[in-house]
Amino acid sequence: MLVAVFGLSCLISRFFVTDAFGYSSFWPPNAAMLVALLSLRPRMAALVLVACLALNFEINSFAGGLSPTESFLACALNVVQVLVAAPMTRRFCGATIDLTRPRRFAAFTIIALLSAAIEAAIGVAIEYMLLGDATPPVREWMQWVLCDALGLLLATPAVLTLLRYARPGQVVWRVEKENVALLVSCIVLTILSFAWGRSPLFLFLYPALAMLAFHARPAWSLTAVFFVSTFASALTAWGLGPIARLSPDGSLMREGMMQPYLFSLLLVVLPINNAVGEKRRDTRRLMMMKANLEHAATHDMLTSTMNRQKFEAVLKSVVEALQPGVVLFIDIDDFKGVNDSLGHQAGDAFLKAFSVRLRDLVTWRGGCVGRFGGDEFAAFIPGAFSAVECEALCVMVSDALRTPYCIAGVTRSVTASIGAVMTGMDRITADELIHRADTALYATKAAGRDGYMLFREPAADLVPFPVSETR
Repeated sequence: MLVAVFGLSCLISRFFVTDAFGYSSFWPPNAAMLVALLSLRPRMAALVLVACLALNFEINSFAGGLSPTESFLACALNVVQVLVAAPMTRRFCGATIDLTRPRRFAAFTIIALLSAAIEAAIGVAIEYMLLGDATPPVREWMQWVLCDALGLLLATPAVLTLLRYARPGQVVWRVEKENVALLVSCIVLTILSFAWGRSPLFLFLYPALAMLAFHARPAWSLTAVFFVSTFASALTAWGLGPIARLSPDGSLMREGMMQPYLFSLLLVVLPINNAVGEKRRDTRRLMMMKANLEHAATHDMLTSTMNRQKFEAVLKSVVEALQPGVVLFIDIDDFKGVNDSLGHQAGDAFLKAFSVRLRDLVTWRGGCVGRFGGDEFAAFIPGAFSAVECEALCVMVSDALRTPYCIAGVTRSVTASIGAVMTGMDRITADELIHRADTALYATKAAGRDGYMLFREPAADLVPFPVSETR
């Protein structure tokens, strides 16, 4: 795909974006080679570079504007530019060249100018000293630097956007209709404004690109600038548009009139994108902060389970909707002994492990867990349970919580007392539901702990069921 992008951009640049003197306002094919060096394995990237070099030489020879020596020199120097730019880009911008951040784009701009300056210095020196080119070397060097630096700046974001939407073996198009409409509008406006060179339509390109920069992500905006630059350069090279009217002698590309215009398009889009991007990032940070604060306000800091206020709010919604289910109040038997024998730090680690195990038992059933006190937890499991099924659930929870824990290098098991009450059977308040579960829990403790008790209606019998006996 990168080779195809390189070849297509070479054909467009050579046949449409080049003036009568053989100069282009910008040279975008090098972006495909740079992206290959940054995104592919070394062997595959080398193959892409060789294929692009051969393809570029054939296109230059077919175009007929350059001699074989000049054609090979231009192709080789393109490879030199990307070989210079690739390690610096990877070092200062990252392998994926995220150009949406101001600092990274500023660094990439310097890299593009520096690599183009080195490439142009070598090329001008060879042309001036070995090939006898009569063009003033400084003027030639400046045009070359701006041409190739603009090519990387304008085309690299477009190539990266294409790679993000493409996958091996298939192409996935994520169509954002509003952004596509704005991009197409910018292109149509470019064609119309440059086709009618006497009209001031080209001035409306700036607000159109600004509108796109406000609504779209930076990748879309930079891609739009690339297409606008391509159409504007092509029409100008064919003598159409306001810039061609300002340069009637035909030296429009070489005189540096088109390149400042393209830079001005970038300078319109980038500050807006940066400002909007910072605002979006600030909004995301505020939303994350809000979510963290809400979580801290509704969850226990040690175990990350719901706190008492949040769990009581859940129970309130349960009783208001008459949702069937089971509420369990669970108290760890002799937790003080764990603290006294292992220390408070180990006790905290035990509470975390206990809560994790309880959450694993409950959440897969669609339930939730809250911490009511130091060693007291509550759980709600939705579903239509019979009394027998509720007893079986309590036995399962008790057995699972009794499994030994490894805390501070010591293996220890604990038992738990459980009070259970079924919901959805009659209209009661959340406070009454909590009172019933709490009453069942303390009755279990009074009966010797390590068991469970169901709060039964209408007689409200509280009959303890030691787990050891039920098994």
